[in-house]
Amino acid sequence: MKQMIFGEKLKDKEYTDRIGAYGLIFQNHKIAVIKLPVGYFLPGGGVEKGESHEQCLKREFMEELGCTINIKDFVCIGSSYHFGRRFNKYIHSIGNFYLADSLKKVSEPTERDHQLVWLNVEEAHNKMFLDHQAWAIKQGYIFLKNLNNNKN
Repeated sequence: MKQMIFGEKLKDKEYTDRIGAYGLIFQNHKIAVIKLPVGYFLPGGGVEKGESHEQCLKREFMEELGCTINIKDFVCIGSSYHFGRRFNKYIHSIGNFYLADSLKKVSEPTERDHQLVWLNVEEAHNKMFLDHQAWAIKQGYIFLKNLNNNKN
């Protein structure tokens, strides 16, 4: 399993772990990302108490995009130590990244400021707000290419 840690854990700060699940949906060398006023993020979010990664992904895709998805393969874990302005505290974001497909719009999203955009892989990698999500895009793309090569 691929794992990577980003950021520096400051010795004098207390960090809150935030476990999340995120979807990597590729189509024609592009990836689905969410554009927010503060930057670009992968669709997904924090796992709630009693929730599996799969349940989290399905819930987050409905909330953020009004879409259902088909979750395929686990790809990697990436984490980042940073100050979370949204939470106003130091966060250790632990992202579990999954390949997914069959993005299907079924309702209006409840999170209205989330805009779905398709970016080419390199552009998405360069624009991501969080380093561990940028890294996961590359890992997912490599994983998908290897899957496709093994099918041939």
